[in-house]
Amino acid sequence: MLKSTFLPCIYLLFVLLFTISCNNNNSDLNKKIAVLQSEIAELKAIPAESEPEFIHTVYFYAAEGLTEQRKTEFMTGLAKLAKTPSIQKVYYGPPAGTDREIVDNNYFVAWICHFKSTKDHDAYQQDPIHLKFIEDYQDVWGKVLIYDNLLVE
Repeated sequence: MLKSTFLPCIYLLFVLLFTISCNNNNSDLNKKIAVLQSEIAELKAIPAESEPEFIHTVYFYAAEGLTEQRKTEFMTGLAKLAKTPSIQKVYYGPPAGTDREIVDNNYFVAWICHFKSTKDHDAYQQDPIHLKFIEDYQDVWGKVLIYDNLLVE
């Protein structure tokens, strides 16, 4: 009989100690969570230093004797180049033919790429798609003008 009374008491004591232990651990855990939440709030309050976005503009002037077929092939090459992963947005096409003395309509294609950062632009310059494009079409242009700028908001 002593044995049958003793075992439930030990079990009850074990449950009581376990409960007390868990409550103490929860209190420590709650304190740690509060500290971490405070640190997160402080980090969120620090203004993010973001790098300005980057625009890469290229004006291609036709090589002497450039054929219409080769121009068409070049445009197909630009469509492939536009799939370079680091490019955020791209625009390209011929001059609008604006009739103003100050407007240069002598290039045959403008290529304008929008990158999220200078780092993305630099990746584009080394990308195999870009390097292959240069290799495949360098005979198409006689002159190239490049204008790079940062976006200011």
